[in-house]
This record gives sequence, C-alpha cells and structure tokens, in this order.
Amino acid sequence: MQPLPSLDTRASRLLADHDVTSLAEHIAASSNCAPARARRAAAKAFHHAFAGDHKGDAPWDDDALRDGGIGRWARPALLVLSPRIELEIAERAPSEDGAERLLLRARDGALFESVIIPAQAGRDRARTTLCLSSQVGCARGCTFCETGTLGLQRQLAAAEIVDQYRIARRMCEPGTPDRPGDKRLTKRRDAALERKDESPSERSGEQQRAPEHFERPVSNIVFMGMGEPLDNLGELTRAISLLATQQAFAIPPSHITVSTAGVADKLAAFFRDTRAELAISLNAPDDERRNEVMPINRRFDLKTLRRALVDSLPPGRRVLFQYALFAGFNDALEDADRLAAYLGDIPARVNVIPANPGPQSDLSSPVDDRIDAFVRRLHARGVTALLRQPRGRDVGGACGQLAGARRKGAERESRSCPSR
Repeated sequence: MQPLPSLDTRASRLLADHDVTSLAEHIAASSNCAPARARRAAAKAFHHAFAGDHKGDAPWDDDALRDGGIGRWARPALLVLSPRIELEIAERAPSEDGAERLLLRARDGALFESVIIPAQAGRDRARTTLCLSSQVGCARGCTFCETGTLGLQRQLAAAEIVDQYRIARRMCEPGTPDRPGDKRLTKRRDAALERKDESPSERSGEQQRAPEHFERPVSNIVFMGMGEPLDNLGELTRAISLLATQQAFAIPPSHITVSTAGVADKLAAFFRDTRAELAISLNAPDDERRNEVMPINRRFDLKTLRRALVDSLPPGRRVLFQYALFAGFNDALEDADRLAAYLGDIPARVNVIPANPGPQSDLSSPVDDRIDAFVRRLHARGVTALLRQPRGRDVGGACGQLAGARRKGAERESRSCPSR
C-alpha cells in the first residue's frame, strides 16, 4: 500500500511534536544521561512550557529553564525546540447556536478545521467540547462527508493536533474578547432582561447567573474533524499522550474520544497505545448499504469490524457507535432492530445523528417523528442511545460538513487573525 502523505517532522523543532517518551529520548541522546533522569527533565520542561499555556507563551531561554528546575545538562537539548504555536487562524465562523468553526493555516500553507462547541444548557453548561482534525482532507471518501471531497493532502503532525487545542483553549479563557458562544449568550441574557413579565429580583438573578454561563474551559476533545484518525495513528497517539500528560495539559483520557470509520486492523494498536475512548461511525446496519456510503466497508466489512473490536476491546471499556440517519435509507424500525442485533453484547452506546447537508443531496435527514421512533426502538431493544443534535450547521461546522467553505478565499488572504 502507498504510504499516506505527511509533513516531514524528522527535523521538527517544535516541542509539541513530542510526548514525554520521545522528548526524554531526545534529551538522553543529546546529554548521554540515564533514561529515568531524562524523563524527569522532560516532565519539568512540559510543565514549564504548557501548564500555564492558556495565559500565553511561557518564557523559553536558559534562565527560564533554570528557574523551572531543569539542570544545565538538559537545557541545550530543550533550547533547540520551540514551544510556540505555529498555526494561524485563517477564518473564524461563529454559529448562531454558539459553536464556532475555525479554519487554521499551517506553516506550509495547508488548511484544516476544528470546531469549538460550548454546551448549551443544563448541568453541562460549563463544558466545552473541541472537535479536532487529524489530517488535511481525508482519503476514505464517505459519500455523505464534505471532507472526503477534498481527498487526502497530508497527515497532521502531533504539534499541529496539539496546537488546535492550545488555540481553542486560549480563545475560551475567561475575559478573552469574542469568546465562542459569548455573543449568543449575551443575546439570550439581554432578551431575558427585556421581558416585561419579570420582577426586578428575577432580572437581577438573571444578571447574577450570567457570568456562570460564560465560564467555559475546553473540557472534552473529540477527533471527529477532518480526516481518519487511525490513518495517522503515530502522530495521533503522541498528541493524545501530550494532551493527557499531567505536567502539561492534564486532559483525562476519558475526556478524549477518537472517531474512526472502521479501520479494523488498527484497533488493537489504538487500544494498546492510548487510553482515549473510541467511537465507530457505522451509519448502516448491513454491508450492502454501508458499502454505498462508506467505501471502507469493502475492505473491512461489518463482520470483520465487529470481530476486530471484540478481540481488542480492553476489559471494562465501552465503545460509542455513531449512526447518521438518512431519510428512506437507514431509518426504518427494522434498521434499528438490525443495529441492535449487530451490537449484541458489546458494551456500547449509540449516538443517533440526523444527517446534515452534505455533498450528496439525496442523503437528507428524516422528519422528527421518524427520528424519535428510531431512537425509541433502540431503547426498546435495550440499547443505550442518545439523539445528538447538530451544532454549527449554519457555518459548515456540523458532522460531515468540514471542508473549508471559504477555503479558496482564505488561501488568498494575506492577513490572518492572531492565534495568540
């Protein structure tokens, strides 16, 4: 098989292209020290560079590293690396529902996207989910996905994955101008304050509660952006390792979910190399229909995919299955029965996703009654299922829509928004 294109990171000078293991190897090779000592220095370096990253760039010179407790023997190896963000924001596209799509430009000019999704209401209102990309484009060619129309341009390096998070985290920091979701929440608050049927005390209470709604750190990461993550497994797992490193960004692996179209021969390696959660895009209950919308099924059919999952799933782990509903294609009650039978005794839950507008106009969302009936049927069959509402659809940021709606214009743009 032809290797997939990637950015050459062999000569990378970016700190975020490393995790603790690879940075320790770099330090040990440069200083000829013991591996355990190099790992301690690597952890200190990550803490110095990234623990306060949401506040801006940490100082990175010999004095700063010395003050960070890093010995003289390790500092030369670290100072050849840069902790700075090298991505630029080429476009910000805020949605009416509070989500925000970001078009990002890499140092070689490549464009890819991420989406910031603040929770809307309820007990999760302080949660913000970040949807990350793992490739520039995608080779898998799912017919309902805009990204597939771009083809695969190249892999993303670990630093480019991590820096998507760093940019979003800084944007979501309290007090940052134009925070994602702020405009929508301000409108909601102002509308509530203008209601004439409220008492002064109620209006005051609304004002007092408003700041609580604005406290939105990035709390969850989903790799459901551009690309097939398991086609870039090495860079992906190194990026996840750094994101989860306690001394750096300290994101619990249980708050990181990686979505795959079903690259069955990579599942064992995924579970071996990372403790992140797994999501599988199924989207059809049988091979005939899945072949139509997901070409990967011709290589890894449903039986093969299920066997690989059952064989590699660690004890105590659960899998998220994603099932996009298309009107008249996969939304019958009998399809819900087939889906439940396929899952069987796999520890799983299902996200049912009404189809978003995509490249194939005949694949559209069912009416609400049919969607609700499908979910109820899964519940009746003992399947844990959740109806997932689309977010960012109006700015091309919902599932299956990421393709850079203004990509050509952004490529011509000589100026870009600051990323830091």
